[in-house]
Amino acid sequence: MSWLSYIFPQTVAELSSPYNRSIRINEEKGRYKLLVNGARESGAYIEDLWRYAFTHLQFPGKRKIRNILVLGTAGGTVIHVLHELFPSSRITGVDIDAVMISVGETYFGLAEVPGLRLICNDANVFVKDYTGSKFDLVVTDIFVGPDIPDFVVTPVFQQRVKNILRKNGLTIINYLRQPGYEKKAPKLFAVLSSLYTKVSSVDRNNNRFFLAQ
Repeated sequence: MSWLSYIFPQTVAELSSPYNRSIRINEEKGRYKLLVNGARESGAYIEDLWRYAFTHLQFPGKRKIRNILVLGTAGGTVIHVLHELFPSSRITGVDIDAVMISVGETYFGLAEVPGLRLICNDANVFVKDYTGSKFDLVVTDIFVGPDIPDFVVTPVFQQRVKNILRKNGLTIINYLRQPGYEKKAPKLFAVLSSLYTKVSSVDRNNNRFFLAQ
């Protein structure tokens, strides 16, 4: 880490992939930050969003969380937070972009998370084809730069997520509430309400987090 990052951001690496035209790792105040197509996807700001969401959604209640699936890993900020909350849990992370998985391992410490398995796959395909042990928690954190793929809102995708949850399992979705998502967020809430007995949400800056159980 460079002391200069405490004065102004330092660019550590610039990459691209078939899925993301611009992947940039900056160092700011001694910490790495991931920018994908200009949008923040890992770092202190993203960590604050997740910690706020987990606290204000009163997650996870009295449930024991042993097996976790994270759809969309980016630099793995939410994976680190989940490992801190549930240090003995098994976490599976799925991302369509092999370059992004490598960035998470190289710059954001994912290679050192015990019990973490990273899989390069399309999240939509993964939940459709999955036949392994069911999950106590599924976290959907799928972004392509500043955008969220439309399939996240669909009943088909959300039903597939529910199919791989244990009885009384939880799903958390990181969504948006900024321009372009005003109508999509209520649609997602309606889809979740049709599948689960309890749905709640909390807003933080430009993000909206949904918890369904």
